[in-house]
Amino acid sequence: MKTAAARFNALLTARTTVLDKARAASRLTIPGLVPESGQNEHYTPTQPYQSVGAHGVRSLSSRLFMTLFPTNIPFFRLTLDASVAEGLMTDPNFDKNAADATMAQYAQSASSILEDRLMRPVIAEALKHLVIAGNVLLWIPTKGAPRIYRLDQYVLKRNSVGQPISIVVQEKVYPSTLSAEVRALCNVTWEPGKAEDPIDIFTVVEKEGEQHKHWQEINNVRVPGSEGSAPIEQSGWLALRWLAVPGSDYGRSHVTEYGADLMSLEDANEAMLKFATVAARVTFLVDPNSSLQTSELAASQSGDYLYGKSTDVSTLQLDKSQDFSVIRTVAENIEARVNTAFLIQQFRNAERVTAEEVRLASEELENTLGGTYSVLSAELQYAIASRLLYIAASERMIPKLPNGIKPKVLPGLAALGAAAEVNRVRMWANDAIGIFGQQAFAAAVDVPALLNKLGVEHGVTDLKTLLKSPEQMAQEQQQAAMAQTAQAAAPGFVDAAMKAATDDPQQGTE
Repeated sequence: MKTAAARFNALLTARTTVLDKARAASRLTIPGLVPESGQNEHYTPTQPYQSVGAHGVRSLSSRLFMTLFPTNIPFFRLTLDASVAEGLMTDPNFDKNAADATMAQYAQSASSILEDRLMRPVIAEALKHLVIAGNVLLWIPTKGAPRIYRLDQYVLKRNSVGQPISIVVQEKVYPSTLSAEVRALCNVTWEPGKAEDPIDIFTVVEKEGEQHKHWQEINNVRVPGSEGSAPIEQSGWLALRWLAVPGSDYGRSHVTEYGADLMSLEDANEAMLKFATVAARVTFLVDPNSSLQTSELAASQSGDYLYGKSTDVSTLQLDKSQDFSVIRTVAENIEARVNTAFLIQQFRNAERVTAEEVRLASEELENTLGGTYSVLSAELQYAIASRLLYIAASERMIPKLPNGIKPKVLPGLAALGAAAEVNRVRMWANDAIGIFGQQAFAAAVDVPALLNKLGVEHGVTDLKTLLKSPEQMAQEQQQAAMAQTAQAAAPGFVDAAMKAATDDPQQGTE
């Protein structure tokens, strides 16, 4: 069996071109995000002449993050397979409303892991790497906070359907951070008090059947206790891509697609900055035949009188304003295209911008991403949802779910507030009430089921405690009917009592 170092070196060549493009994209946007070869924390990267690329990456990644992983509701829900749901509907004891409320509670519990383990900053950083480099490796352990690995830290190989079948990660660790047992077994030397150099540690992730198995090696020796495994659909090793390239192990980035505009904008801003530097320089020209001395002119104060003519001194000018305006116009056009490509919203300049305008602009800008959401939903949202459910079940936050229950992610604007489905239900109810009237609508609709659906869509927890059970509602209806019967019979009892009192011969005597 090959060692981890041999596996890494065997897959290194296939990554070269992708890594070079990622570094070029990083230089145009956020230098150092994908570091150059040999770069460390003391390296100061060369800054670009424009910040449009960096602003675009941050804007696009932050919008994607809030769209894919909203803070107000779970980013996924649990649903029953059609075949399973059809079989359960025939069971008279099956309560679909209670099942929906329970699955919503399970999804809420699993989604809470995002907040409890501080996963949001890591996922936000991973999205920046996806926009710039097009590839990033995310590791979500069952215990502790997740980690990301840059493109220059790992290599991988995928099968024909895009599943990673082999991943090798290379890291640097200090010997002092390892336990004495690991140092002894892996032939690592360390002398306390002396300067130490970092050593390589490799992590191997292999697909075996329907499992992802992983372990670590140091000096070609497997680290004891580093082994682990999980089902592929619930694996914590997520090799993410921005856009999937058919037949390729790596993906393509968003910055690479618009690299021509970013490079042109970089050149235009560099030319304008150098022009402005030259134009800002003030140089005086003095007529050599003038009696005016340059030393006297330089030493003169405001209000001094000097002998000379106004034509003796002039300033050097470039006379290139027309050329400068051409470059500026080109740069503004390119910047506008980049803003559109990176979903930087440009609302109309007005005192009040309506919410409908914001919604329409968001939908229009979202369409520019093309098929990106399909890749992010499958490789990021769905994978993280499955992993969170696996972690929640392993820690007994929720029971282990049967095969018939699957997570369903909410991609795009639909995840920004499950408001889309709620609004559809609300509009349907308003139209029905407007046509048939409120009483007819209430008589035709299952009100508890409607309330349950609204609660599930809004992400309301503890619906079982908020909504009355069918038994409780039946008991209250029976009590109300008995009270109404008693109230209806009360006047008869009063009349009979009054008549009996009137007919009593002893009434009114002492």
